[in-house]
Amino acid sequence: MNQVEPTARSISGTQRTERIEARANALLSDCRRAFHAFGELDELAENLRILSLNAELAAGRAGDKGRAVRALTQYTRELVNRLAQIRGEMNQLRLRTDTLSEKIEDELKQLRALEESGQGGAESVAFAEMMRSLVDKLDDLSTNVEELSRRAHGVEEVVSQSDSIATNIAIEAAAAGVHEKEFRTVSDTMRRYVDNLRTMIDDASDAVRRALEKVDSLRRLGIENLQSLRG
Repeated sequence: MNQVEPTARSISGTQRTERIEARANALLSDCRRAFHAFGELDELAENLRILSLNAELAAGRAGDKGRAVRALTQYTRELVNRLAQIRGEMNQLRLRTDTLSEKIEDELKQLRALEESGQGGAESVAFAEMMRSLVDKLDDLSTNVEELSRRAHGVEEVVSQSDSIATNIAIEAAAAGVHEKEFRTVSDTMRRYVDNLRTMIDDASDAVRRALEKVDSLRRLGIENLQSLRG
């Protein structure tokens, strides 16, 4: 009986670490997918900025008939600045996530090594300390995912506002006389950029939603394992 118990604990500990590792890898995969989805955000923001400048020039040529369009293009540049801010914040989140990913993978390797050496039980101080450190990093990763979710929501708001601007420019184009075609082109181009942004946010939002679901499950699993070691 004394020979069976350590083996049972070892198998249980190995399975415990394997479960955490599998879920952590799935979570990090969702995070990478979300960041990848936003990969062309800089280019789209720059396209919107250039479009707003060209639209403002067109509005200037239209005189009084272009006054409303000029105001709309200025608002567009505010949205572009917002996208640039969000992109910068996402870059920082990505760096933090990559760093956490490396640390989590390293600690999982160390936990497996402790288990393989027979030090993966509740009586192992080193194993308990390593598990506690891993849970802390999983908490940090959870915070990153939640922040990424907020940034994705910020892009979603920009998409909605840009869509409204494109609609309003189209309305102004209808009453712009000889300048209608020029304003209509601006509206159609902006709507195309909005559609690209919408596709981007749809892909990213799905990945973020999956990551949020996994991070809660992973955090609970880590805490349960830590509590079992303390018990």
